[in-house]
Amino acid sequence: MVNKGSPANVVSIRSSRSSQPGQDKKPPRALHPGVRRRRWIWLLLMLTFFIWSGVELWGQSQRIEAREAALAVKQKQLVQLKKRQAALKKEIQLLQDEAYLDELARKMGYRKLNEEVYDLPDQP
Repeated sequence: MVNKGSPANVVSIRSSRSSQPGQDKKPPRALHPGVRRRRWIWLLLMLTFFIWSGVELWGQSQRIEAREAALAVKQKQLVQLKKRQAALKKEIQLLQDEAYLDELARKMGYRKLNEEVYDLPDQP
C-alpha cells in the first residue's frame, strides 16, 4: 500500500532566487563599448528615419490639399464652361431659323428690299 502522507511522495518547488533580498545580487554587466556604440547608431538611424518619414507625410498631405483645391476650382470652371456651351448650342439652333434671323436683322436696323421702316417714339 501507498502511504499518501509520507514525505517521499511530496514534490516541492523552489525558486532559483534566494528568499532574502540583497543576497546573491550581481551588479549589472557593463556593455562592451562597441555594442553601446552600435545601439546608439541604430537609435539615431531609426530616429532620423521616423523624423524624415513624418516630414514627408506632412509635405505630401500639403501637396494633396493644394491639388484638391486646384481641382475644385477647375471643376467650377468646367461647370461654367458646360453652361456656356449649352447656351452657344441653343444660339446655333436659333441662328439656323430664318424667322429668328429676320427678327435679329430688324433689331440691328436692317430691312428687306422695298420695305419701309418707321421709327415710333417710345410710349409711356
